[in-house]
Amino acid sequence: MKEKTYIYYVSELNLPSKSAYSIHVMKMCEAFSKLGFNINLFVINHKDNKKNFKFYNIKNKFKIYSIFNKFIELNFIYRILFSIKILLFNISKKSIFISRSIIFALIASLFKRKVILELHHEITGFSKFLYFFLKNLGLISNLNYIFLNKKLNNIYKIDDKKNIVLDDAVNIDDFKIKKSIKYKNTCVYIGSFFEGKGAEQIFRLAKLNKNIKFHLYGDKKFLQIHQKLENIKVFDFISYNKVPKVLSNYEIALMPYQKKIKGRSSIRLEKYMSPLKMFDYLAAKMIIIASDLKVYKHILQNDYNCVLIKINDDTLWSKNIQKLFKYSKKKNKLTKNAYITAKKYTWDKRCQRIIHFSKEKYIKFK
Repeated sequence: MKEKTYIYYVSELNLPSKSAYSIHVMKMCEAFSKLGFNINLFVINHKDNKKNFKFYNIKNKFKIYSIFNKFIELNFIYRILFSIKILLFNISKKSIFISRSIIFALIASLFKRKVILELHHEITGFSKFLYFFLKNLGLISNLNYIFLNKKLNNIYKIDDKKNIVLDDAVNIDDFKIKKSIKYKNTCVYIGSFFEGKGAEQIFRLAKLNKNIKFHLYGDKKFLQIHQKLENIKVFDFISYNKVPKVLSNYEIALMPYQKKIKGRSSIRLEKYMSPLKMFDYLAAKMIIIASDLKVYKHILQNDYNCVLIKINDDTLWSKNIQKLFKYSKKKNKLTKNAYITAKKYTWDKRCQRIIHFSKEKYIKFK
């Protein structure tokens, strides 16, 4: 009898977390579990499993292992220790690791483990030096990759047979909530308030459109604007399990991304992003108004499933917001096509593609 294949997912997370990164990891693990695979997640530390699963609205559960006994922020030395402690687990060499940790992927690859490294942005800092040093010496040639955007391979130049490009995704079942517009004539934004995400533009739009209300949901400590406007309300961060219900109360969702977008630390996102909020908006059948950016135009198509508008053209943004609240024909078309698009980008389908990719690289799954 063949030994059963296990998938081990490695992420540098303290759970629960407010980051989109944590939503991605938890939903990926849920999808693998839903598809019948034995999935195990390694994190820095996690609290009560029941609370974690509720926080992310996880129905198909899986095992979560804490590598450290408390919440810590990893520096380079701790990342190495984190990686070694995972490799010391009694894990069969037939098992597959999917890693969001660059250091773990490099160390595991050196030990000839089956590793797929998922990259959502450029590698930075000393990790970048270490990566290219090992790559140029041919020591991590067994490493395979998932890229969030095909442009990442322009930097890492990985053979096409050793990488797969996959956008982020959504769980359609999370959003099967009947829409009941509680906040009429109100635009909504859910996400972070980091530089480049567009909070500044929303405040400008609120000034220009006194008859429209604007509701923003995010971690208030990162909001740099402290203006008080009667038609704008900022709510604090909400856990992911509440997002579908909140979105069901609104018609129009905003994505006013800028030319330069900052993530956590010094990471830049504008070239490679595949926003989780975009897929949530699509699945929630929102009327999406977004900045006209090439990075997601293979998904968002103007006048099909959204309205794309030039960055920071506040007059044109205002005109479209006013128009969309008045006319229903276009609204119905956009929301219908938004949902059709969302169904193409589910976590289940994403994981199925990874499984197919893994079959070619490694072993046959049962």
